[in-house]
Amino acid sequence: MTSRALLLGIDIGTTLTKVGVVGVDGSEIVQSAEPTPWHRDSTGGYFLPVELRDTVLRVIADVLASAPDGDFLGVGVTTMAETAVLLDPHGEAVGPAIAWFDDRARQEFALHKADLGADVVARETGLNTSQIPTIPTLRWLRSHVAECRSAVAFASVADWIVHALGGGLYFEASLASRTGALSITARQWWTGAVEWAGLRPQDMLPLRQAGTPFGRVAVEHPGLERIQGVVLTSAGHDHLCASVGVGVVHSGSVLDSCGTAEAVLRPVPTSAIVDVAAGHPLGLEVGWHVIPEHFALLGGSSLGLTLLPVLEQLGVESRGGRTPLDAGALELVGEAGPIEEHLGPVTTLRERIDAAEMVHAHQGESPEQIWLSVMRTAVSGSHQLLLGLERLGGPVSEVRVTGGWSRNPLLRVLKSQIFPPLTYPMVKESGIRGAGLLAGLAAGVFADISEIPSPELDDAHLGAMTSER
Repeated sequence: MTSRALLLGIDIGTTLTKVGVVGVDGSEIVQSAEPTPWHRDSTGGYFLPVELRDTVLRVIADVLASAPDGDFLGVGVTTMAETAVLLDPHGEAVGPAIAWFDDRARQEFALHKADLGADVVARETGLNTSQIPTIPTLRWLRSHVAECRSAVAFASVADWIVHALGGGLYFEASLASRTGALSITARQWWTGAVEWAGLRPQDMLPLRQAGTPFGRVAVEHPGLERIQGVVLTSAGHDHLCASVGVGVVHSGSVLDSCGTAEAVLRPVPTSAIVDVAAGHPLGLEVGWHVIPEHFALLGGSSLGLTLLPVLEQLGVESRGGRTPLDAGALELVGEAGPIEEHLGPVTTLRERIDAAEMVHAHQGESPEQIWLSVMRTAVSGSHQLLLGLERLGGPVSEVRVTGGWSRNPLLRVLKSQIFPPLTYPMVKESGIRGAGLLAGLAAGVFADISEIPSPELDDAHLGAMTSER
């Protein structure tokens, strides 16, 4: 009897560090998780690299203990961007790793734009200047934390965990794209930004593509015996890895992730983008994708961060992305008329509808009417981002929708009015699934990205959701 072939996906997220077993057919078999070990403080927070490493090892051991019989062929690791681990001359981690959502380096960020030039940063890195990238935070660490002054390089969280498991020290390209230190079109470290942070370009880690071999598992830890010697890869930026997990692997397809924040992204061939800063007025950024020879176009808005305060003002709770107002609001959809299609100013991730102001502006209306108005505004905002994706990368044939708010029947109906065809992948943990499948690519299970199995789609999603009214 042939042994079953298995893959291991590791997804280090802001809230949870998750590990799961994925079949080479794309099936999700077993998962486990622990909270990501942040130390919270007034500016955001940080973790200690050794504590994260130990968390990852524990969750891997827990999953392997309940995994079915079979041979593991690959291990992939994906993670949040911007956060980085500083390295000393021996490749050892030094100091804390500052959270991507932390703002202690805001003064350094202002200096970064002033010293290098905001326009130059945009043209080199493809990043907009609203989110603090890695480089200003590293400069803050080297200035304020004594043990960090010995650092000569840095690694993304995923790449450092790959190294902690026995792999080599490399920097995956999609995560390097979020550092503010990568020249996107040249696909090499930007000397000006690296030196501005007090580092030397020659000490920076070599760049490597997600889904290629980064080494093999060699760490000795109880419970990890089944993956000893297995091929390791970095599965890159978690949003992009998750898009592979739900089957967004060609330029006509878009991922719309509807969670606390809403992220829309699509892969496009590198030949399609000449000016990596062209998307900034459209609310979009450009970086390298986990898919070879592709850029990622990425935009975000504050979906859940806007909706939940409105519900609080209305005295209503949300459960699993659904609310008691949805049924009544759905009955009003036809009276409200079509949502306007336009490409106006884009609401960024850091800008939100003021909940009290919105409720007050609709004084005299029913809670269902207010909820419908807020949802229409949210859908209009995400549609603007989609129009931007089409302006930069050409027509979109399909939008794959995931995330907690994707379960909301009102949101689904409103999006269906103005979006291209919507599909709903039946995937439990898209980051784990994507990381596992990219590990299969690195191990040679799949010859190229086109062979990665696509997930099943919930074809009956609309009828199933509206029947619950």
